[in-house]
Order: sequence, then C-alpha cells, then structure tokens
Amino acid sequence: MAKELVEYDVTHTRFIGGQHRVAGEVVRMTQAQAKYYLAPNGEGLAVKALETKTVSKKTNDKPAKADQG
Repeated sequence: MAKELVEYDVTHTRFIGGQHRVAGEVVRMTQAQAKYYLAPNGEGLAVKALETKTVSKKTNDKPAKADQG
C-alpha cells in the first residue's frame, strides 16, 4: 500500500488522528490511517473532490448550411 498523503474533508466534528477536528476542515493522511474514518468502517471523513477546471469550447454562432444538390 502506498504511503502517499491524500486530502480528506472532515464531515463530522470529532476526534480524528488524535486531534479534535471541525466539520469542513481538510486533513491529510494516508489511506491506511483514513480507513477507520471512511465508510463502511466508520464516519467523519470523505475524499476531497478534485478541483477541475471547466473548458468552454467556442461555438460558431452562424446556423449550419444545408447541402443543396
């Protein structure tokens, strides 16, 4: 199992990792540490959603021409 840190959102105010955490706080810990606070084993954490940038495509404002043939 990888030892990389993952960001989690605190969903319930409670003790997590030996510290009192408030709902809305962001916590970084390994997956092994977080498994006791994630469903179905427990509650209190949720994986932080990745922020994605929206890319808008430019569309042609002109109506499409029908083929005349």
